Parts: sequence; C-alpha cells; structure tokens
Amino acid sequence: MSFSKIGTLMVVLAVSACGFHLKGVGGVNQPLPYTAWQITQTQALEEYLHDELKRHSVTVVRSGNAADAAEIHLLKLERSRDVGSLSRIGTVSEYILTLKVAVAVHFQGEDKGEPIFVTLQRKQSYLDNDLFGKQQEEQALWDDMYQDAAVQIVRRLPYIQAHQ
Repeated sequence: MSFSKIGTLMVVLAVSACGFHLKGVGGVNQPLPYTAWQITQTQALEEYLHDELKRHSVTVVRSGNAADAAEIHLLKLERSRDVGSLSRIGTVSEYILTLKVAVAVHFQGEDKGEPIFVTLQRKQSYLDNDLFGKQQEEQALWDDMYQDAAVQIVRRLPYIQAHQ
C-alpha cells in the first residue's frame, strides 16, 4: 500500500471514530411507538411531516376516522423575520429568520407526553439591488426550516409514551 492510501484510510477512520456522519445518515434510528399516524392542523408542515413519517415505514392516515392512529397536532407555528445587522449607512444587511413550532401527540384523545418544541433560525444576507433573488432565497430558507422541523419532530417521536 502506498503512503497516500494509508493516509487516506487513517483520515477516514479518524473521522468515523469521532462520530462524524453525513446529515440523514446514522444517528439514533429507533422505531416509532405507533404504526399509524394522523397529521392534523399542521398547515405548512403537513407535507413535510407526511414525507418524514413515510421514511420511517409507518402508515400515514389523512382522514379523520382513524381510531388506531396516533395524532400529531399543531399547537403553535410562528414565523418571524428580524433585522440581524445594519450596514454602516443604516440599511439592513442581514435578516434572521426564525421558525417556532410546537406539536402535541394524542392517541385516542389522550395526550402522550409533553409537547415537542422546535426552534430554528437561519441568517439571510440582504441587498436592495437583488430583491427578486432574495425573495426566492428566503422562500428556500423557509422550506429548509420546515423540512428540518419535520425531521426533528419525527426524530423525537420514539421518546413519547406509547399506549400500554
């Protein structure tokens, strides 16, 4: 084996030994406590939660007549866009986008555990001369935050108290 191959192998082993893994790969992958889920009143998050639950090989029920399905119910969804920094001449140079989500899990009308709270922030640089591009960038950031919120919510579902 040449020195470069050995060096590459040592770097790969060192990185994997410290626990590094790509986003979406590895980590805790516990089964969800219920095999059927219903998503109610989640507005913008519904599509993202549906896709994330499907990745965990569970049944997602869209109708309101699923007695054996656990329900993810939106308690709070807040979006805010605040000034992050100003330039020397007093114009906005950066915004901070914040998404706050709270959901509760119910099964047969009974709360299961505490509500799940997720808060996400993204920074967006801002220039007046590229307004249309910044609107598209802002929408892409919101979509990314919704996706990330759905991932975090589903990742926390295995820790709720299941039915006995």
